[in-house]
Amino acid sequence: MGPIGACAGTRPLRFGVLPLQSPVALARLFIPLCARLAKALHRPIVFATAPDFRRFMARAKKGRYDVLFLNPYLYRQLHGYRAVARIKGVPFIGLLITRKGRHIGPLNPRTLAGRSIAFPDPDAFAATLMVKEYLRAHGVIVDTEMRPVYLRSQDSVILAVARGLVDLGGTWPWSLDQEPPAIRARVRIVAHTPPGPEMPIAVRDDMAPTTVKALQKALTGLTRSAAGRRILRRMHIPAGFAIATPQEYASIPRVLNPCAAPPTP
Repeated sequence: MGPIGACAGTRPLRFGVLPLQSPVALARLFIPLCARLAKALHRPIVFATAPDFRRFMARAKKGRYDVLFLNPYLYRQLHGYRAVARIKGVPFIGLLITRKGRHIGPLNPRTLAGRSIAFPDPDAFAATLMVKEYLRAHGVIVDTEMRPVYLRSQDSVILAVARGLVDLGGTWPWSLDQEPPAIRARVRIVAHTPPGPEMPIAVRDDMAPTTVKALQKALTGLTRSAAGRRILRRMHIPAGFAIATPQEYASIPRVLNPCAAPPTP
């Protein structure tokens, strides 16, 4: 997308958003936010995403984005970026969902053997890794005992579940809340994972301290204006953003192994 904001002589900041949903859906949510931040920073801001997680991360590792909105696990994979803000008031949990009316039964190896389960991407933290870890704690190794499929976006997973194309799906509350009511009405939540740190916004390490402070002030100040609150309601994060530090994400492992043997009871 082109630069949003005035000061055409200033190099635009590239705001990279992990492809949690389709580019059109993400643009609808994040372009108004970018416009508001550009106004506050007096600097153009470019909304950017990628076709999939792999290409997004490849671009991030090359420093192609100045600001990142991504999950905690992928944030931990990066060097040269630091967390400066986070979503506030949206629990970062994985959801296991199924179509309403479909019987699943207890979550154990016997009832889930051979069942199909959809995920957005192998590196989706809440929707994939946290859900796989939750099932591993119940004795189920998804990759060997179930039939996982990867559909590239949260929207596709939720729609596949709603249409009965798969038995189960992994997602997270932020994406489920943004689905049309008719789609949400066709799915039910089977399980919630334990919570993890909330979604971070990170910046390049070489960003000027004055720009970082201005960005933090603009993000945390969204709740204090009617225009900012409208943006936040559209994004389904009415509590807005809070200041964050890299230390808040230090407990997230850089490598997860959901295919390991289940824990011994």
